[in-house]
Amino acid sequence: MLLENELVDHRKLLRLVAEEFHGAALGHGETDTLEFVPLGEDSWSYRCGSLWISVRRDLDGHFPGAYEAALLLRAGGKEFVLAPLAGRSGRVVYEVGGLPVVVFPYVERAALPSANPPGDSHLAALVRQLREIHRFSTPADLQAEVPVEDFQFPFEADLDKALQAALDGDVSGGPYSARLTALVTRRWDHLTALRRDAARTAERCADLWRGEPPALTHGDPSPANVLFGEDVLILDWGGLMWAPPERDWSAVSRAFGTAPRGRAELLRFYEVRWTLAEIAEYAARFAGQHTGDADDEAMWGRLMRYLPAP
Repeated sequence: MLLENELVDHRKLLRLVAEEFHGAALGHGETDTLEFVPLGEDSWSYRCGSLWISVRRDLDGHFPGAYEAALLLRAGGKEFVLAPLAGRSGRVVYEVGGLPVVVFPYVERAALPSANPPGDSHLAALVRQLREIHRFSTPADLQAEVPVEDFQFPFEADLDKALQAALDGDVSGGPYSARLTALVTRRWDHLTALRRDAARTAERCADLWRGEPPALTHGDPSPANVLFGEDVLILDWGGLMWAPPERDWSAVSRAFGTAPRGRAELLRFYEVRWTLAEIAEYAARFAGQHTGDADDEAMWGRLMRYLPAP
């Protein structure tokens, strides 16, 4: 997020650091101060000495078991996994002011995205790393804590509500409400066809994948979540899921334009679901109360990627 959330209490975040991480992760003599960093599409980011604190907007798509599995990946020798830190209590996901909080080690180049697009060797390394993740087996007691693909659309109710508010012409939410109404009205046939396609594709994929051993998948290996340098690091493991490998290959193709071959039906499902999930997220924002700030402007631009005006 580009703007800081005024509801994030700095004192509570610093208390969390002191109680769970002070002395274990902070360097000797470091001052406990928070520096807000305007990065991340679904979180507020802070640097605190040698810690990177991610305050999530909500728990949708972010499960404690997923972050714990990332710790196991790192402990199992996957040094390319930028895993979160477990505090003194052993927990990985905390709550501050009703918002989930995950703490990571600070990596210098994580503060800014790479200025140059990744080369072929970087992308080949990323693919090799994802294949390693796909083959990883978590302990039995943690397997149930990582979600399993069900080919459903968990955002569907939010999408229905936002689209209906737009069709009703409710412009009381903020400066983008009228624009959302105009956009949804003009693109209604496209949205309807896209949702029908998604439902049909999901049904076929559920049959196709039935009985197949699942792979551990990241879900969004995109430029925002992969650091390219002398090595390649993958971060943001909150969306970890047991699913077909095509879940990652679809994301790599969408983000970088190239990926290993996969089954066309599954690749199509993940592309359509991603598109609808993005539309649902941003339509819900503009159907609700908003102010038209810099975050709103950025999110309207993202909505235009997936639902461009004709």
